Order: sequence, then structure tokens, then C-alpha cells
Amino acid sequence: MRRVLLLVTVITLSVPAFGVEPSENAGRRGTYQCTTGNATYKYYVCVPKSYADDNPAGLHLFFHGQGVPRGPGFGAWSKHFLEPFNLIGINMHYTDGDNSRDTEGKVAAAVEAIQQTIADYKIIRGRGVVCSFSGGGLPHALLASKYAKRPVKRGAWPFNHSAPYGSNYRTNVWGLATMSWFLGLGEKEWNLAGAGLGRSQTKCTEELYREAVKGRCPDVYLKITKGKGHSISEGDRVDSAKGFRRSDLAFCAFLYADGFAEKELQPIVKRANDLELGRAAKAVETLLKNPKLDAALRKKAERVRDRIASRSEAVIKLSAELVENDVVLANYYGKRFEKQLKGHPREAELKKILAPVRKKERSTRAMLTPFASVTKFFTDAGRLQPGVASGLKKVRSKAGENSLLGKMATEFLALQ
Repeated sequence: MRRVLLLVTVITLSVPAFGVEPSENAGRRGTYQCTTGNATYKYYVCVPKSYADDNPAGLHLFFHGQGVPRGPGFGAWSKHFLEPFNLIGINMHYTDGDNSRDTEGKVAAAVEAIQQTIADYKIIRGRGVVCSFSGGGLPHALLASKYAKRPVKRGAWPFNHSAPYGSNYRTNVWGLATMSWFLGLGEKEWNLAGAGLGRSQTKCTEELYREAVKGRCPDVYLKITKGKGHSISEGDRVDSAKGFRRSDLAFCAFLYADGFAEKELQPIVKRANDLELGRAAKAVETLLKNPKLDAALRKKAERVRDRIASRSEAVIKLSAELVENDVVLANYYGKRFEKQLKGHPREAELKKILAPVRKKERSTRAMLTPFASVTKFFTDAGRLQPGVASGLKKVRSKAGENSLLGKMATEFLALQ
């Protein structure tokens, strides 16, 4: 049975595999443990209070480090991700405590956990976080390399944000589905894990920025914290959550399509989930002008209208924040947000907000270039190389101290 399941899951992670039906836990609230086809590979599920049948969720998958977790471990994840962003948490629980042993089998168990959770709850496909700590980077990396390689169909890869927190993530990250990235690293863990977490984290960052220079997503934050050891800090989670928020609005569907079977609503919901907010808003308003519209259908259409309006407001708000703080991300995401609001009543408002950064578009690409060689910034001991500081100060000045590039420059300079 497991062989059949694995052959099917090669196609997609997001649609439940053949034979995966809702379990006895379907719709269950709170936190509980499940066992996979391998009795030693378990996982915990945490359903946020924000989840409801009319408020479907995304996913948050976490791979723990070496050793056996003491419990579910959702406290900090709930605070920063599950509750504020309405994500159902899946924490893998490998009872042998060794991510380097049977990593393929551990990834298969994670796929099983993802698919069963999708079968048990209303999940918006393609919206989620995949993250890891320490040795959990091994299954994290293998999962991505197996299922996230481009071209991957929209929604088939369940995640829009990837976060290796001090993780032993040593697989190439170029060529993966478009995501935002947070890579956490403590100064004192630079040389952990054989060749060193410092080298593997900077290598991943370098690959991502090489792609960003060519036009792919530049929302990549290598956060090196001076004095920090091998841990996930509060600041790591806060900054990672900010990255998820940005890419969620830029890349992800936000309506549960299966919940709108009516022929009048299906094309509207599809446009909304394709992030054609202007066209979707216009279409739903046209539908609502029909005085003969069935009362139940009108109520659902009003909910769609309100969700589109809320989404548009969130896009406007984020755009204003980025223009103020991060010219690089404002340019990258701004282009996508303008497409989303084309023909929307707030289109002109968004264009006015983004106007100041449009003139800086060419210079923003140049700001990314130094980070496409970030591995050369540091010595083997994790100190900043001589001669790098002046360039980092220039980037910080141009990009802004509160931008991702500015923050990285400041944190790198602290390692002199």
C-alpha cells in the first residue's frame, strides 16, 4: 500500500493521494497526535482557533532537530504563525530521533501527514510554511528537492514560505517553486554540523540571490544574530512571519474553491484565486446587482465580495509599508500587486503609492548583486572578510536600514 501511495505523491503533495480519505480526526479541534504508516514516524496536528468551515486554513509544517521532541511544541508557532495567519500546524515527531537515518522514509511520512491533513480539513492549497531546525534541515531539503522543483503546478506545492532555522539544509535551492525565504543563523553556531551551518546557510542564500538578480523573488533574509547559539529566537520567528505575510499576499489563493460550487460563483472565485482582484471584484458586484438573486446565493456572493475587499486592503497596506521601508521589495511585489488590482476601484490609489519607487527600479536590481556572492563575505570562522564593510554600508544606505538588505548589512557588519 505504501508503494502505491508514494508513486501517486510524486505527482502532487496538495491533492490527497488515491485512497486518502478523511480520518476519524476530520474537523477535530485542538492539538492531537497521529501515527503514519511507519509506527515510529508520528506527527502532531494543531488547529488554530481562527479555523472554521467558512475560514479555511493554510499549513505550517515543521521538522524538528536531532533527538526526540518532548511534546507537540506548538507554543511559539501558534503565537507567530498559526493564529495570526490561520495555519494548521503539523509538527513531525520522529521517535528514533535521527533525521539522517532513513531520511527518505521520514519525508514519505511528512507527505502522508500533509495529505491526511488536507483530507481532514478545508485547506487552501499552495498557502503555507515549511520550516526546520538543525538536523530537520535534512528532510526539509529532501522534501523540497523532490516536490518543489520548477515547473510545479500552482497549488501542487503546499508552501509559499520556506524557513530553515539554523538547519542542516545542504541541498541546492535554485530551481524551486517561488517562495519567500528566511534563513536563521546564530554567530555561535557557524561551525556546527560538520562543515558548518554558516557555510550551508550562506550557500543557500547565495543561490537564491543569484536567481533574484535574474528577476525571481528577492524576499530572502539571511538573519545572522551576533552572540546567538543553536536555537530559534523570538526575533527569528517574528521576521520569518513577516516574510510569509508578504509572499502570502503576492502568490497565494485565499478562497476555498471547493466551497463555491454554484455556477455563478465559480468563475468569480477562480479569478480571485488567480489574483485577478480587479476583475473578480467587478464580476461579483455585477452579480449582486441582480434583484432576483437567490437569498442564499446572495449571502455567499457578499462573503466573496467582502473577502476580495479585505484582500485588496491588505495589498494596499503592505505596499505602503514596503515603499516606506524597502525599495527592492516594493518594486518586486509592487508589479504583482498592480496586476492584482488592475481594473479595481483602488487601482489608482495603489499606483500613487508605488510611484516613488518606480523610478528606482533599475538601481534596485544592482543592490541585489553583491548578495549573489554572499559566501565570499565571511571567513571560515564566520568573521566578515576585510574589505567587505564599505560595500555593505553603501548597500544599506541605498536600500534603507529597515529593508531586508539593510538589516542583513547591519547584522553582517556586527561580525567584523
